[in-house]
Amino acid sequence: LRLVGDGPQWQQARARIAAGPLAARIALPGHSTDVGRELAGAQIFLLISNWEGFPISILEAMRAGLPVIASDVGGVREAVVDGVTGCLVPRGDAAALRDRLLQLIGDPALRVAMGQAGRQRYETLFTLEHMYRKTLALYRSLAGRPDEVHCIGGQA
Repeated sequence: LRLVGDGPQWQQARARIAAGPLAARIALPGHSTDVGRELAGAQIFLLISNWEGFPISILEAMRAGLPVIASDVGGVREAVVDGVTGCLVPRGDAAALRDRLLQLIGDPALRVAMGQAGRQRYETLFTLEHMYRKTLALYRSLAGRPDEVHCIGGQA
């Protein structure tokens, strides 16, 4: 298990893991700036949190072709389709998290299928080009000028 990231309880978590029986099997490397490398070495992506807006980390995992297990909070549901691109678990529900994780660990074909579905969803809805066009269309509609294009550099 590789837990990437940091936070106010990182030192406590590191000490607790180091003192426990699974110390050799759990890594806490802390903050990483090489997200691509971290994701390339993974088989499942988890984002377990109490609050989120719209987490870009999930989009990065989907782009990498990983199935996602995430807390069903904030805008997570906008990216993850439960049972298709990954699994959503209720905030704070450790049993549901354990069950979904064991399901994906035990079923490599399901991991691959969800990862491929996530990659396709990313390609269809969340690329820079797609998001740019959606944002531009929204701005145009709000300005009451759906057909006008005004861009810096003359490109739309």
